[in-house]
Amino acid sequence: MTPDGRELSIYAAIGFSVWLSGAVEVWFAGRHLFESGAGVTLLSAIFIAVGVCWIFRSTMRWRKAPPSQAVTIAVAMALPGLFGEPGRQLLFGWATGLQARTQPAFAATLFFGNTALLAYAMFRQYRAR
Repeated sequence: MTPDGRELSIYAAIGFSVWLSGAVEVWFAGRHLFESGAGVTLLSAIFIAVGVCWIFRSTMRWRKAPPSQAVTIAVAMALPGLFGEPGRQLLFGWATGLQARTQPAFAATLFFGNTALLAYAMFRQYRAR
């Protein structure tokens, strides 16, 4: 059984709010996170990955979603940010507050967080079989 459109919209809205709060945080604190060296960037990436996985798990528990829907739900939560961030970068690149040399670290952290979310969802779904 897959989530209906209403449920997917709820998950997408939660994903959008996570992405938007992260975008605002990077705007205000991005220089400290991504321009303070590789160690701080690594810790930020790990913290973000753990955070999005915790939000994902909490949301599934709140909505009483079965583990068999984990991958679908993770994709629904990740897509708003995956579509929103390139648009933000293209139209409002200045809004990150980062220098051009630190943009790759920022992008890598975003990819790492999304990859961790999808891998965690796959693990949960597989483990439930």
